[in-house]
Amino acid sequence: MVEENYYVSIDTGGTFTDGYVSYPGGSTTVKVPTTDHDLTVCFRNCIDKAADKLGETTEGFLVDTDVVRFSTTIGTNTIIERSGPKIGLIVTSGEEEDLFRTEGGDEGLIAGDDLVIGVEERTSADGEVIDPVDADEVQAAAKTLMNRGAKLLLISFANSFHDETNEERARTVIETEYPPHYLGPNQVLTANEVSSRPGYRTRTYTALVNAYVHRPMARSLYKAEDDARNSGYSNPLLIGQSTGGVAGVSKTVALHTYNSGPVAGVLGADAFRELYDLDSVMSADMGGTSIDLGTIVDGDLDRNLTPEVAGLSVHVPMIDVHTAGAGGGSIASVSDGDLSVGPESSGAEPGPACYDLGGFEPTTTDADVALGYIDPEYFLGGDQQLNAERAEEAVERQVADPLDTTVAEAALRIRQRVDRNIADAIESQLAERGEEPSDVTLIAYGGAGPTHCCTFAQKAGVNRVITAPAAAEFSAFGGATLDVEHRYSEAFGETVSGDAPSIDRRAFDRTVERLEDEAIQDMAGEGFEAEDIILRTSILARSGADVREVPIPSHPDGASGLDAVLEAFDADPEDEIDLDTLVLTAVGPVATEELDRHELRGEDPSDARKGAREAYWPGDGWVETDVYQREDLAPGNAVEGRALIEATDTTYVVPADWTFTIDEYANGIIER
Repeated sequence: MVEENYYVSIDTGGTFTDGYVSYPGGSTTVKVPTTDHDLTVCFRNCIDKAADKLGETTEGFLVDTDVVRFSTTIGTNTIIERSGPKIGLIVTSGEEEDLFRTEGGDEGLIAGDDLVIGVEERTSADGEVIDPVDADEVQAAAKTLMNRGAKLLLISFANSFHDETNEERARTVIETEYPPHYLGPNQVLTANEVSSRPGYRTRTYTALVNAYVHRPMARSLYKAEDDARNSGYSNPLLIGQSTGGVAGVSKTVALHTYNSGPVAGVLGADAFRELYDLDSVMSADMGGTSIDLGTIVDGDLDRNLTPEVAGLSVHVPMIDVHTAGAGGGSIASVSDGDLSVGPESSGAEPGPACYDLGGFEPTTTDADVALGYIDPEYFLGGDQQLNAERAEEAVERQVADPLDTTVAEAALRIRQRVDRNIADAIESQLAERGEEPSDVTLIAYGGAGPTHCCTFAQKAGVNRVITAPAAAEFSAFGGATLDVEHRYSEAFGETVSGDAPSIDRRAFDRTVERLEDEAIQDMAGEGFEAEDIILRTSILARSGADVREVPIPSHPDGASGLDAVLEAFDADPEDEIDLDTLVLTAVGPVATEELDRHELRGEDPSDARKGAREAYWPGDGWVETDVYQREDLAPGNAVEGRALIEATDTTYVVPADWTFTIDEYANGIIER
């Protein structure tokens, strides 16, 4: 028997958890329900199902697996469910009273003002410690916070991004008083561990959100890794990062995993942009709960340097993903004669009414079933049977009757409403980037993406859509394209101007060398030799309120090395630009996906035709519609709309005036 080398990528969504497995000569996908109560359960279920599909035992499969990547929503769920630990926050005296009030942040992560205590200490704006922190005051603050129920302590002092002496001294005081073998606060975190950028409040919020998700994240990820190791997997579990890339569990900062699943999908879309040499693409991931949109213009990923998490701005650059409440589980309702769909969702449990698991409210999926687009006997390739009567009853009771129309027409209105909502979001995102919809190619995926992409693309003015064979598991595919990546940063604190663009070269070189040494050491722990690591240097620069991350040479030569910074801000000679933070990104290449090219056959798709059924189309009503099997379509085959194309994980709805063609990479190109 030939030994396989498997590469596994798992993505946890709000409704389903998807797996993408590649191996020499092929790939396969699996889908299991997301287990919200414990995401390690669906992680393991996904592995079990993949092994079974490949004719392996789980143990044999994992022994032959070289890489497992995991994009998880543990951090997101922890914040939504408010299931993190009570955090006691020790801050610079005078900051405790209005820490959240100035930005209207979500103090729900701090269970009341009594869990924030200020202590006397002072570090100047230049990084000089003026007033050392007092040990007795820190001890008293820690004791008070624990008596008030804090299970984890966080220390954040003003200007400590320049010099962390006071933060580290406060931590040492607490850990000396409450060593790890005591049942006291078994973790004391500091803000300097997660942010070296100026901006006291945002730096504190960054540390706070990270602390809140840290413990649940560590508990779940180590459990998932241990479970895999106990079944034969011998390598580190790699965790998806919101900045792009993956990292081992032991090298992962909890907050860096936030929204990592949608980010993986955007990076998969970027891989398609490169494959097809496209200028601009938009990723559209329509799942059970929502749709996530990402925009890539001229190869430039849209990054947010100060995104918001739980209503708090944080210092974690994230690939920007816009989320709208429009998914397969989005709930339809009528109020005063007006139909709305979403943002409320039925989730995985109880799910749409057609799931027959207790849900009674009509959803987008129920509408698609009632319209005849989704075959209730072939949902998820027949793995899950749907109840069409339940879907029709829900649509009739809560939409058709209030609107005084037929079930089919009500279902069509539900579909049109959710697609209009998505089209509006697409138009808004493209307008922000100055792009015309007709110039953009849409990469559509997610379980509901192929079912709706033609309609919302047409409403938005987009004429071309690309879908992958594993469209429903595309975010997991995107995860399979990611390398190991770590970001390191240190405050730099110099100011340059257009007519004097120079820096302290020695200080710059020393900082770069420190960051490079740290990166090489960390990447060695991830299994990479120094010569295999790719190092990239950038600087977080600020002009007024405008903050940008600008790539620069590792060892800039005088003024010429800062040309990129000046150009990024279009600086005039008198303009001053603050070089706040030096950033080093270390990349360790991991085996990634390469799509095979196939010989094109004829356009005739008749060999893939599996029959026909009645489907309800706008303007034409019920029409006998050809149905094709996606997996049986060969490269070169072209399906003219109106048609339904069923895959084992989704259904493609191809309206009139659209054509679905399989290209040489086995991807589906849908054009009008």
